[in-house]
Amino acid sequence: SGKSTVLRCINRLEIPTEGSIAIDGVELTDPECDIDTIRAEVGMVFQQFNLFPHLTVLENVCLAQRKVRGRSKSEANEMTMKQLTRVGLPDKSDSYPRQLSGGQQQRVAIARALVGNPSFILADEPTGALDTKVGGEIMDLFKKVNEEAGITMVIITHDPELAKQCGKYVVMKDGLI
Repeated sequence: SGKSTVLRCINRLEIPTEGSIAIDGVELTDPECDIDTIRAEVGMVFQQFNLFPHLTVLENVCLAQRKVRGRSKSEANEMTMKQLTRVGLPDKSDSYPRQLSGGQQQRVAIARALVGNPSFILADEPTGALDTKVGGEIMDLFKKVNEEAGITMVIITHDPELAKQCGKYVVMKDGLI
């Protein structure tokens, strides 16, 4: 019905063919919009985690901080360890993605989304590849982050029970809200 497409359009990973998207009064579909500035305020959690297999957990989470935020290596490492602790994985910083379970990889992806202190997080089926127990833990983590840091979460899911755990939800069917 286009749930993932909407999320990708919000982050301009795809260009909408019609309509408009505005966040905090900024029109994202305006050709003059500096999307890199907008993206610096967005954390993205992909359904398939999108971790680099040849990088350690620490390196995966530090990469964008160094490239986008211009943080020093020591500052990026410090921020990464803070977020890895928040998601319960400080002991996995030297591990590679292949050495982690699906739930642990998803937690790394969440830590990566959080390190930039984003205004909001876009999450595409963040529990889709996880069993019910681990999926519940991921949702609990999202709720905690929302409550503690005030970060707005836009979560795409096909699971109605998961959607009901959110403060507000919108149902899309056949491309319509």
